[in-house]
Amino acid sequence: MKARVVAEKKNARAASRKLWNGLIRYNLQKAGPFRYKRHVLTVRDAKSRVLGGVILQSYWLETYVELLWLSARARRLGLGSKLMQEAELRARKRGSKFMHLNTYSFQAPGFYEKLGFKRFGGTAGSPRGESRHWYVKQLRA
Repeated sequence: MKARVVAEKKNARAASRKLWNGLIRYNLQKAGPFRYKRHVLTVRDAKSRVLGGVILQSYWLETYVELLWLSARARRLGLGSKLMQEAELRARKRGSKFMHLNTYSFQAPGFYEKLGFKRFGGTAGSPRGESRHWYVKQLRA
């Protein structure tokens, strides 16, 4: 078969949809239904302004922490731990066996380790002088 690699410019959205749909069909054939669920949990102040939150993606028997963020004034008040406790509770309720995430050295590796996450990989040098860490936490029923 003759083929070429193309950098999609005008058709990037349609090409992206085609690629995702192809991967989803393949994954369904190999591993069964995703049971995909996205959760967005926020922390709000008395005036209902968002101070931070966590975004979770759950599928099969796992929950991925897409991001956790707290505004500067909401940090060091225990709100990150509360968000992650709620995230873990939701993951357990849906039947996830583990949670996983990644974080940079200048973000929160120590925070996740205190919550029981175990580092299973990492890379160094991007951004310059920093590193990226991958974590997982086994969940008990």
